[in-house]
Amino acid sequence: MLKKAVYISILFIVLICSSCSKNESSNNDLNINNDYNINIQNEDNVSFDMKYVYKSVRVDKINFSNALISYYQDINYSNIINRNKDFLNKKLVGDNDIKKYAVDYISNTYHNPYNDSVSKGDLYDGDLSHYYASEYNYVEQNLALKKARELLLSINNKDADIYLALFLSYMASDSLYNFYEIQNYLKEWRKLDSTNINMMIGIVNEGNNINEIYSNSMKLINYIIEAPSNLGAEQLIADAYQNGFLKYISKSTGYLDIYNENNYNLSSILYDSDAHKSYFAVIRDIVNTNIMNKYIRTYSKENLSRDKMKLPVYYQNFYYIDNTYPNEKYDEFSELYFLEFNKNTFVYSIYENKLKEIYYFNPSFIENTRYASFETEEIFNFRLGDDSKLEKAKTSNVKDIADDSQFILNGKFNMDKYTSYLNEILSFPIYKPEFFLCDINNDGKDEIMLRGSYDNSIGGGGKASYTLVLKDNLELDLESTIAKSINGSSKQGLNNFQILYSENGKNKILLVNPIANTAQDIFSENDIVNVDEFKYKNYTFKPKLIWKGSIVNGVPQGALKMDAGFDMNKVKSDSDIAIVSDKTLRAADKLISDIYYRDREKLNEEDEKEKLLESKRAEIKAIQDEYGDIVNIENKMLNILGLDN
Repeated sequence: MLKKAVYISILFIVLICSSCSKNESSNNDLNINNDYNINIQNEDNVSFDMKYVYKSVRVDKINFSNALISYYQDINYSNIINRNKDFLNKKLVGDNDIKKYAVDYISNTYHNPYNDSVSKGDLYDGDLSHYYASEYNYVEQNLALKKARELLLSINNKDADIYLALFLSYMASDSLYNFYEIQNYLKEWRKLDSTNINMMIGIVNEGNNINEIYSNSMKLINYIIEAPSNLGAEQLIADAYQNGFLKYISKSTGYLDIYNENNYNLSSILYDSDAHKSYFAVIRDIVNTNIMNKYIRTYSKENLSRDKMKLPVYYQNFYYIDNTYPNEKYDEFSELYFLEFNKNTFVYSIYENKLKEIYYFNPSFIENTRYASFETEEIFNFRLGDDSKLEKAKTSNVKDIADDSQFILNGKFNMDKYTSYLNEILSFPIYKPEFFLCDINNDGKDEIMLRGSYDNSIGGGGKASYTLVLKDNLELDLESTIAKSINGSSKQGLNNFQILYSENGKNKILLVNPIANTAQDIFSENDIVNVDEFKYKNYTFKPKLIWKGSIVNGVPQGALKMDAGFDMNKVKSDSDIAIVSDKTLRAADKLISDIYYRDREKLNEEDEKEKLLESKRAEIKAIQDEYGDIVNIENKMLNILGLDN
């Protein structure tokens, strides 16, 4: 490990020195390049995917290198990081070696990927070195997966294992982001009559159901193969939920293009237990907000309201603050998940085991983030159907309380003492317990029972609800058969409810956990208790697209992309590489490029056009002469755009 740390230190010294060889570099700027930094493709009109690009890191270079070294020294990450780096450096010759090592690398990465998450405190951390280092590790893994994929594609006689590995290489990187490429690989896999998906299943934990995992995995594969060309995210989520493979394609953390602008950031779903809220956290890029604000106002003016356009710090308000106060963006009381699908990233919500909404984020659509909703049809599995229509069991109020109760003194009930007693046993204080009589045992004798609830603000929050059997002295009955079935049941307590009902003259109790979607139907007679445990409800979801704009190929048209003004697949110079690898510079380059073409259209005379072209060439030369220095390039661009630093 010490050798590895020394190696990294030397590597960074070499990188830093080489970046300063042509010009002095700012102490707050570090642009890292290697053979896999920018992938130049030969195809024209190929979209450039930023997840394969190391970002130019606008933090102190020593802090950044130290942060990266700390990942190598962390036992939670070191093996994975070394695996990724070793494969990137591995020279493979011959189809047999390529298949052996590439398939093995993809399989290992799919089952044990590099994964880092964001906490609430991370959003307010002043030093972003740690997060840029983590994003660097994500990019390295993406590049290694890309290398493995390209090596496998170079094999002429591909078998089923290769096509399954190609599919998993995308899944390990960004789920269904490249959906139709994945579909083509799986179609080839099916042509080879292969049903062996052990590579996808991996090692199954002892507590998991191997048959269920295999079945749901095959459902996912078959669904992808048979999916129509117009499949939308809303239908995909509904079908995936219905068929049990939604969890295989969703994420709660990762390196994601959250805002659908071709810019990736370390992101996670967070839950604020005190406020019972959920939101997604995104580690921000260090950017020039003057450039960002001009970029957003220039290209989103038709979509944003006037008050949004006037905000002097619009970029910061949208990216850094509102996500922790999301009341207008999405249902913050739901569970949230990320879904990468068809070159876009969606966020969807589930509340009480039901699909609620899908959201699509982009600077152009800040005021219209709701993409789709779901109409829910509930199917009760309870043998009597809808439990709200049950005939309630007959109960009566407790009029006289036994004198031998420790909670009654001089004929007065001590509520504080009783509340404290319940709290010690239940872990929740029921401040207003309601006592009543009911023959829950069906033996002709009423039992004293209690019901009550408590609003809990600890942990995930929620309401704790109880319907309990008591002894004659008002203490909890923890001995009788029926009491053990009810009082000791895991269905009592937080976020659950209980129903006393009557059927054919017999009293019964239904205990329901809607979060886990389970229920227990309990019937006691002749001191024998029967408990029927079952899945509480089945749901079917009908997706409804609510996006008000145009939908093209299943996604919103007009999403703002943080791309440069030139073909990013054909970068050559240091400055071009710097522009591609930096969000601010990409935005500025796009603005400068479009201003030139807009000004050119206004000119009629050829000599005027030539003068404008010469001016443009001078601007380009000034930028190229900075040889990749991020800060100096930014200053040149600010001057061209007439913006303050």
